Amino acid sequence: MSDETWTRFTHGGFTCTVVSDGPLRLGPAKNSFPGSTPNEVDAILLRNGLPTDHVTLDQNLLIVDAEGTLVLFDTGVGAMPDLGRRVYGPQAGQALANMEAAGISPNAIDVVALTHAHPDHCWGLLAPDGTPAFPNARVVVGAADHAHFTDPDKAAQVTDPHIRNQYTGARTNLSPYGDRLVLAEDGYSVATGITAIATPGHSPGHLVYEITSEGQTLVVWGDLCHHVVLLEHPEWAFVFDGDKEAAVAQRQSVYRGIVDGGRTVLSYHFPFPGLGTLTTRGGGYSWRPVAGRTAIVRSPHQASGREQGSDTSRSSKTPTGSTASSSAGIWPTSL
Repeated sequence: MSDETWTRFTHGGFTCTVVSDGPLRLGPAKNSFPGSTPNEVDAILLRNGLPTDHVTLDQNLLIVDAEGTLVLFDTGVGAMPDLGRRVYGPQAGQALANMEAAGISPNAIDVVALTHAHPDHCWGLLAPDGTPAFPNARVVVGAADHAHFTDPDKAAQVTDPHIRNQYTGARTNLSPYGDRLVLAEDGYSVATGITAIATPGHSPGHLVYEITSEGQTLVVWGDLCHHVVLLEHPEWAFVFDGDKEAAVAQRQSVYRGIVDGGRTVLSYHFPFPGLGTLTTRGGGYSWRPVAGRTAIVRSPHQASGREQGSDTSRSSKTPTGSTASSSAGIWPTSL
């Protein structure tokens, strides 16, 4: 987990910003990876200097200025006191505050592109007062996810209150956007250079996004991979995968495509800011964090002030004047 809240870099001709929504602390690591044994999981975690008694996941929200269209990928758990903060604790739900620190107004977001409709990805669609947090944006969500998570009949069949809460929260956050909801299928074009790729498994309508500019492709993989353990053992599932067999198959396919295409990854749940590349290693993969090849803006902990004023109009897009410096990395060096 990092204490940084935002960082900025360039991808081809696009200006990109990653903001943190704060960490999520899950249960014991040994229970998080079906198909594994506790000893196997512990060995990987210890080798990477990670705790074995719990799993902590970051939440890295990407904002891309694609030739004047500002696209936000996922929203975090949100800051509504009776949803995100109650379920996930006070450390989560920091995205709106961190966007402000980065000089980006929620009013300036043109598109919110969801990878899927789970709480830690879509519950930030609403502001703390229950109104749309991104009032000028259209919201892209996988058609199959929308059909699944907003179906009251499916919700009524769920007996676990925590899982039922996923359905309630999805409907609560998605419905206020009304006709600005876009129910996306495979190949949907979000904006210039940004394409949605259907990857059902973790959820019925999970989407991965490819962002291409000047011959460079950045893959936003959402919950295709939650943790470095799933790089070393891509054949293992994750505890929250809806269709575990399909999720494993999608994971392995996307990994291969990333390596073969020499693509960069924005990993939602990896340590902030979640930028890296994959290489093959044995029967699995290794993660290499990206720091030196991009122009990184200092974090607000180091900044003397915002790079742009507090204008909250729609025209307030991304701050200017990037500073070339390296973001503090806390990734394990052996994945």
